[in-house]
Amino acid sequence: MKNVFLGFGITICAIISIVIVMTLCGTNMRQNELNRAVDSALQETVENQFDSKTYSVSSNDEFIADFMEALLVQINSDCGIKVNVLDVDYQKGLLSVEVIEKYKHPIGTEGQVSVKRTVIMEQYTVPVS
Repeated sequence: MKNVFLGFGITICAIISIVIVMTLCGTNMRQNELNRAVDSALQETVENQFDSKTYSVSSNDEFIADFMEALLVQINSDCGIKVNVLDVDYQKGLLSVEVIEKYKHPIGTEGQVSVKRTVIMEQYTVPVS
């Protein structure tokens, strides 16, 4: 009977340890995914604005919509996304955002990761001599 309780105790400790590791690793993975997704979406949005081969954006709302579309294509996790636009100027290629991702941990509690990024398109022209 003593061995049964010992086995049960070890099993419970193992399960708790696995859940803790899954929670910590899950948070790290989600933060990395969000960082990559936001960076990629910002770069794609600004480059498309100044690339003569693609369409051009004619308002701040269209600029933000392009970013949102590029971001949502990048996110593969089951989560909720909130985007706060901190600053935008489509003519200068300026976009500053805060993206918050909310998700459920394996034990059912809610987790959250966030990232703030700003991108400014640097354009220069070579003077003709």
